[in-house]
Amino acid sequence: MKKSVTSTSLIILLSLFLFACNSTGPTSEQSEETNQSETINSTREDESTEDKPSEETDTDQLDLGVGDTGDVHSTIGSYSITVNEVEILDEVEGEMSELDYFIRVNYTVKNIGDEEIDAREAIDTMESVHDLERSGFRDRSPYIDEIDGIDGSLSPGESITGDTVYDAYESEENYLRITEGLVGSGAVENQIRFTFHKSEAE
Repeated sequence: MKKSVTSTSLIILLSLFLFACNSTGPTSEQSEETNQSETINSTREDESTEDKPSEETDTDQLDLGVGDTGDVHSTIGSYSITVNEVEILDEVEGEMSELDYFIRVNYTVKNIGDEEIDAREAIDTMESVHDLERSGFRDRSPYIDEIDGIDGSLSPGESITGDTVYDAYESEENYLRITEGLVGSGAVENQIRFTFHKSEAE
């Protein structure tokens, strides 16, 4: 009688143990479904990452020279600026520079964006400087009659070529760049900088 009770008890305990294992642990089919689901999710994440364009970490163009073109992206639009020619002038319209001399720069401005831009506003973002640690000088051409300046609206793809005039200090090396304050404030997204030697402008 005791053996019968003991055997019955063991059978009941074994049944309960097996039932508990089946109810709490995943079956082989459940494990396979979980693995498939994880694989699909991982693939979707990889595809999502591939679809996202990589962020440009450095759009500054700081090694430009005479004849080169820099692209600018700003709140007024996207445009390119090419420095075609530079020239040192002792005077303009009989007027001497407030500094050591004038620098005449012949630029081409092209609208590379999707919206119309103001060419005058675009070229006004540029300044001349002989020391990168100092503030620069703005274009004086709007106040000089004999200078064929840059002005007017540019539709996408259109360009204009004209002159600017900057006051400048005597220096063997000069720079043309986006006004630093505009880059610092975010009004212009990237810096472009043209370097030229005095001998190139004489």
